[in-house]
Amino acid sequence: MADRILKAPRNVRTLLFWPAKAPEEVVERGFDWSDVLLSPAERARLAAGETVTPADGIKASSYVLPQGIVASASSNTATVALVTLTGGELGRVYSVANRIETAKGQQLERVVKLRIRAK
Repeated sequence: MADRILKAPRNVRTLLFWPAKAPEEVVERGFDWSDVLLSPAERARLAAGETVTPADGIKASSYVLPQGIVASASSNTATVALVTLTGGELGRVYSVANRIETAKGQQLERVVKLRIRAK
């Protein structure tokens, strides 16, 4: 499922939704921070058609979860932060925050909505 990992937008206020899950489902979701981590010079090279990997990368990642949603695992690479989620109350929409610290010391956060639906 390509939509299980969302591109973290550069604009903090962008409203994001992960695919819905059932309360009993165990799902892996995440953020791809590549675009946010690009420097202006790297972004210009990307716009010119070059393949670019951000010089800055994720050093640490944590997910802030509301009551009722449980993380059974989490991991990250230099550009992607993943979390395995369980639980949730049928019909509720939860806000889940991913906070990262980069190798260069940036503190970044994005929030995504997760709807709980019947299987």
